[in-house]
Amino acid sequence: MKKTKQLCAYCFLFFCCILFASCSKDVAEVSINSSSHFLASKTWYLDYTQSITNAGTITKNFIGQPTYYISFLTDLSTEDSDGITGTYAIERPNNQLQIHVKAHTTNGNPIEYIYSIESIGDKNLVLSYNSSNTITKQFYSTK
Repeated sequence: MKKTKQLCAYCFLFFCCILFASCSKDVAEVSINSSSHFLASKTWYLDYTQSITNAGTITKNFIGQPTYYISFLTDLSTEDSDGITGTYAIERPNNQLQIHVKAHTTNGNPIEYIYSIESIGDKNLVLSYNSSNTITKQFYSTK
């Protein structure tokens, strides 16, 4: 009787491990799909930026001013107020959501950049990137 209970307990634990392991794979795909849903078909306006270094944080506010914007379209194309046009993809390397843009400037020069998605919602978006020991966070809204 004792061995039967142990066998049932092991079978239950084995079933739980398989169940949780299979669910975790779906979470990454759901996260990419959800982010795509929030991101696409909108124009995102830059409200403010934060530049974070060891010396402190500098915030620049653009609310109420003519500012930078970027549009992400459902056909995976993108365009911004600087005239840069191209394509984008939402990726998840190392468990971090990112927007990967491959585009061209108005002069036809290729440009490629990657932003980490800090948070994304229906009307707010926070992106970040690291350059020269400075983390820059960009705060967008759909207005």
